[in-house]
Parts: sequence; structure tokens; C-alpha cells
Amino acid sequence: LIVDGLNLYLRAFAVNGALNDNGVPVGGLTGFLRSLAYAIRETNPTRVIIVYDGAGGSQRRRKLCPDYKSQRKPGKRITRWDAFKNATEEKEAMKIQFSRLIEYLDFLPLNVISIDRIEADDTIAYISHTLLNKDVTIMSSDQDFLQLVNERITVWSPTKKKFYTPRMVMDDYGVPAHNFLMYKVLMGDKSDNIEGVKGLGPKKLPKIVPDLLTQNTLDLDFILEHAGKGEEPMHKRIVESETQLKINEELMDLKNPPISGELKLQITRLIEAPINLLSRNDFIIMYNDDQLGNAIASPDLWLREHFIKLNTLAKQTHE
Repeated sequence: LIVDGLNLYLRAFAVNGALNDNGVPVGGLTGFLRSLAYAIRETNPTRVIIVYDGAGGSQRRRKLCPDYKSQRKPGKRITRWDAFKNATEEKEAMKIQFSRLIEYLDFLPLNVISIDRIEADDTIAYISHTLLNKDVTIMSSDQDFLQLVNERITVWSPTKKKFYTPRMVMDDYGVPAHNFLMYKVLMGDKSDNIEGVKGLGPKKLPKIVPDLLTQNTLDLDFILEHAGKGEEPMHKRIVESETQLKINEELMDLKNPPISGELKLQITRLIEAPINLLSRNDFIIMYNDDQLGNAIASPDLWLREHFIKLNTLAKQTHE
């Protein structure tokens, strides 16, 4: 199980306004832990890896696209809780809970990985697609990961409560997973401020580029050549959008993430290093100190239920 850490944390923080017994916001922290436990119950993994963005991870993409994720910059609140008077106060609470969450995760038998200058998407893609030769479930609501889906890699969307297999990608999006990247390149991504071909929608796309539905994995050169021979007005728009589409491909392609050899080696070493062992007492002491109350009904039982098996497997990495 590989978890898109910030994706999960921000969602937990936004929807969970829980306070501890002292009136301190703890919803992001407890929501994350409970969601993680739910994912472990659903996937029964032999290992858990949580990945976060590294410092400066988006710089390369922002050079290509200055507006990349610009709508996510601070300024507006993401919650409606009375506990926060303004965006600054909310942001501070978000940072405090996140830092505390990392301390909790240090007591659990899992890996936490964050590499400077690399976004979590790229790290997750490299680990799952290239580094590990075993079945992987990626936990994220980010559609970009669907391009990685195959017989070995599944994407669990916690917002849709769906496990995306190749068949599920086809059912929901109308294109096979091996061509999902080109689907995204042509459609763009409003959530990341990435423009697609104007006027091109998901229903129209297979009619304009029918080869997307075949077993062949298409690349952008093929699509541009196909559009250049087409007679539809939308074919012309695709050709006219060539520069933007090439930028989109570079922004979105997770099968070839922009990671240097040195950083790939760093990721490999972290994956091969011994996994943290479970520290039940430390976790429970911190839980009680933070006065988290009934956020987890019985912390000791919760730890046993979700992490004993993982701890047993983690011990093998120390031998």
C-alpha cells in the first residue's frame, strides 16, 4: 500500500473539524490515522509506504507552466470550522497537526518518504512502476495515477470508494488505462490549472481519436499525426494546440518521472532500509498527551488490529 500522504492529509483536515478536550483542532491528524487504518483493512498489505512532496518539488513543473497548481497557493480557507478565525490561523493549525502526525507515524511499522525537489506523484510512480516488482495499491484521489494502472498496480480512490483496475478505468472514463495519459494530455486538468484542447470533451474524444480505445499504447506524435490527417474542426484544434499538449505530456507523464539517477538511488536506499518497528507504548502515551479521547475507541486494540502483522513483517527487514 503506497499512500499519497498530502492528498490524504488535506482531505482529512478539510472534512474533519474535531477538537480535543482542550478545544485544540485535531481533525486532520485523527482523520488521517483512521483513513489509513481503513485502507489497511481494505487492502491487507504486507507493507505500507507513505509519500509526501519534497521541498521545491513543483519547481520544474512551474517553470514549464507558471500557473501549475497556482489555485492551491495559500489565501483561502479550506474549512468552515469556527475554530479558525481566518486563513492564517487555519494554515498554522494545518502545519501543527501535520508535524504531529509525522511523529505518530514514526511509531508505526511503515515507511515515510519525502525527497527534496521531487513531488510525491513522481516518487510514488517511480516506486510502484519501476522499483517494486509486486502488486501495489496506490491510495490517492488524484486521477493522474490512473495512467499507471495495470494488472499489477491498482489505484484506491478514497473519495470515490473505488479500486481502479484496468476494467474500472475503462468503465468510468471510456479509455483503457494504458492510454489514460493521452486522455489527460488532451483533456487537460482544471485542478492543476493545465489547459487541454478547447471544446474537447470526454464523449467526443474517442470519436476524434478512435485509436485511444485500441490495445495500442498511443503517444503524442501519433495523435498529432492522426489529427493532421483529420477533417473535423476538432482535429485542427488538436494540431493548433501542439505546443500546449507537449507541455501537458511533460507535466503529466508519471511513467517517466523527471528524477535524476542520484535521487533514484536515494529512493532505492530508503525502500531497502529497515522498516520502523511498532512502538505501542510511545504511540499511546502521545495519544493520551494530546487528549484525543474517543477519536480512536481503543488505541491499543486499534494498533494490534491494524499494525501487528505489518510489524512482524517489518522485523524481517532488520534480520
